[in-house]
Parts: sequence; C-alpha cells; structure tokens
Amino acid sequence: MSVLQGKHILVLGEENQHIKELEAVFQAEGMLLSVATCGTVDIASIEAKHIDLVLLNHLHEGEPCVDLLKQLRGSRSLSVLPIFALVENTEEKIQKALMLGAADYITNDEPLVSVINKMKIIFGEPDNFSESIRIDITPQKMSVSNCGARVYFIEDDALLRNLLILRLEKSNFVYEYSKDGIGAIDAMIAFKPQVVILDIMLPDKSGFEILTEMRATKELKDTPVIIFSNRDEQSDLEKARELGVSKYYVKAMTDLSLLVKTIEELAT
Repeated sequence: MSVLQGKHILVLGEENQHIKELEAVFQAEGMLLSVATCGTVDIASIEAKHIDLVLLNHLHEGEPCVDLLKQLRGSRSLSVLPIFALVENTEEKIQKALMLGAADYITNDEPLVSVINKMKIIFGEPDNFSESIRIDITPQKMSVSNCGARVYFIEDDALLRNLLILRLEKSNFVYEYSKDGIGAIDAMIAFKPQVVILDIMLPDKSGFEILTEMRATKELKDTPVIIFSNRDEQSDLEKARELGVSKYYVKAMTDLSLLVKTIEELAT
C-alpha cells in the first residue's frame, strides 16, 4: 500500500493543466482531495479538514495566496504543515516561495512521478528520490569510511538534512551543518572542513553566493565543494564550473552512497 493512501491533500489556487494531472495521480494513489481558492479558506477551515499536505499554485502570486501562506506559517497548529508551491522554474520565483515558507517547490515541467516521490519522502519513504534510482540509507552492511573526513553542509530541507546526517554518521564522517547561509562562512572557518556540500536554493542567499564568499576567503578558497541541488539547469552547471565546484549532483538522480564516495575521494 502506498504511504500516500488516505492522506488528505488540499489544492489551493487556480487550476491549470499540470494541477489537474497531479490531482488525477493523487486520486490514483488513494489520497483524499480538496480543492479551493485561496480566498475561500482560512486557518480554521483547514484545521477542520485535517489536511496532511497543501499544494499551492503560486504561479500567479495572487495576494490572497501569499497572505494565506504567511498565515499558515504563523499558525501554531499548522506551522509544520507541509506546503508544496507550484512556481515558475526560475531562481527568483523559487527563492521567493521558499522564503515565504514553502517546504518544497514543483514546476510545470516537472515529471509527475518526481512530485509523487517528493510527497512520499514527506510521509516516510525517504529512500525513493526517483522512479529509477533507489537510495538505501539502511543497508544490511554499511560501507564505513576510514578517512574521518570533516564535512560541512548547508541544507534547508529538514527531511533531506536528516538523511544526510544519518548517512554521514554511519560513514564515520565528522560534520557540522547550517540550515541557511547566515553565519556559514564564519562557522566553516572555525570548523575547517575538508569538503563542503551546498544546496543552491536556500532561504536567505543562494549556494552560489555562499560559494563566491568562500572563494574570496583565504581559509576556504581551496576547499572542495559539492553542489547537491534539485536544479539541473545548464546555466547552473556552467556557473558551478566557473566557481570551481568539484562535483554537481541532482538530488533526484543521486544515490547518497555516491555522495559518500565522492567525499572520500575529495578529502584524501
């Protein structure tokens, strides 16, 4: 049985073709579905429906939807309710949705199976990042590193952060992390990492901004950096290359064991 079976999803905002296709997939997964516009619901009505996840069409950034998103994040009872925002596939739009409190984002060109797998991660299936690659975080025999690498990573997504922590601990790496870029440079200087793992999309500044600061800092300018991001635009790959990134991995296509192997290679 799918982990999504019986979960109640609330779709907010204007419906478009991608939303309608997602709704059909949600129903096929056995999810309960409610559909509304942002102006017709409030905190009380969402609480009464016992919603498990919200999908917000944030493409048009209407004021009622922005206000509702802020209210949800400010509500004591609903502040941890997972919210997925449908946005344009641009850094500015994605950044804005994340800063407003969305837990994750989806785009109009994103495969439906990718969206479903993101939701499965939310509800307890953290080892399915894609339809074709399985990430096994609890294998029968864990490959343990002997290099004792010092790893610093910045990741704002709590679920993925926990996955990374679990994998780094089981690999005997020494690590520290930040949820955003605030104070990250000073923390890295103090920690002296051998490898840094950066997400691109972060709530306060981008991973590229942090990387630029690193390259301008004497203590960090030569530190190997791995980009670990949902974005795989050609412009991002070119920018990463210009800034001297050692490896660039797309989250939905990467087994965490490969990440461990790369850390070992870069740290020795």
